[in-house]
Amino acid sequence: MQRRGFLGLLAGLGACAACPTMAAADQTQTKGGPKGGMVTFSFDDGLTTQHKYALPVLKSRGLTATAGIIASRMLSGNEDYMSVDQVRDMEKAGWEIASHSLTHTRPINIPKYYSQEPVTGWTSDPSEPQLIQTQYDYDIIAGLYQDDKPLVEMESEAALINKPGTYYYDRSIAELHVHPFRAGNPEDLNIRAGSYQRELEVSRQILTDLGFKISTYVAPYNYWPDDMKETSKYYYSQAATGKDADNRPDSFDRYAIKRFMVHEKDSAASLIRIIRENAQGFGGWVIFCMHGVEENVGWEPYSAEKLGAVANWVLQENIPVVTIAQGTQSMSQMTPKPSAGKTGPQKG
Repeated sequence: MQRRGFLGLLAGLGACAACPTMAAADQTQTKGGPKGGMVTFSFDDGLTTQHKYALPVLKSRGLTATAGIIASRMLSGNEDYMSVDQVRDMEKAGWEIASHSLTHTRPINIPKYYSQEPVTGWTSDPSEPQLIQTQYDYDIIAGLYQDDKPLVEMESEAALINKPGTYYYDRSIAELHVHPFRAGNPEDLNIRAGSYQRELEVSRQILTDLGFKISTYVAPYNYWPDDMKETSKYYYSQAATGKDADNRPDSFDRYAIKRFMVHEKDSAASLIRIIRENAQGFGGWVIFCMHGVEENVGWEPYSAEKLGAVANWVLQENIPVVTIAQGTQSMSQMTPKPSAGKTGPQKG
């Protein structure tokens, strides 16, 4: 299905007036956090079931959430993932739109930095002079570029013939074959493999260019090593991961925000217990990490009925529901600010 055309800029994010807001979160501290704590519903991967089920469930109760969008999948035309227009629907409803990377990969599987992107060791293919080949050092190719123009992946080496701007990766022998856009000395063709630094920067740029307000990064697979945490500071105001724990002012790290993973079989009562023990018990900030909703699309799809039951209880208890950006702002007001000093990322 073709994606609909891009619309104009949307209004900025905002909390719904009918629900507990940031003002409600800014209360007298108790047990190391704001009185009663805070709750965030976050949804990873930008799946269409989040638009179909989670959006109406929360909107009908005056609540919002954070949606982590994989930029390339939003633009792919794959019907499992929200289109640009559907993501805009979320933002119009007060949801925060966050980057969940460009292609959804781990930094251990691809180059980490721009400086590590250049692919070297090219030789001409003896049987097809228009093609070049080399050994590739990483497990995954998260995009291949020549002169910053993306090359298109093909299913076989034979498919590259007469198709400049294509590549094939033979994973069985870790051999990369390319039909470059332009000919020349193989070592001077400026071919680069997408890095995690590119995942951080370009995903934000794509979403920003479409008019979305982006300040949060959500780590794919909740995999978040210290070096990428430091790199993310150049591009984002905060970053979220996993850890199955709550966030408290005395240990809060805005670039390693903790979330509780939600599984398909988790009951509403089990999520309520997490909120009661951490948000109400210790004034902590509880963030739930969800993926698919209701239908069997995405990882561990959660029941819309159970989501509604948790939302009802949160409203009944008058616990503030905030986006990740809003919660970070509230927590930062109670947390010593880190020293400044970042001047910009190094690119190669």
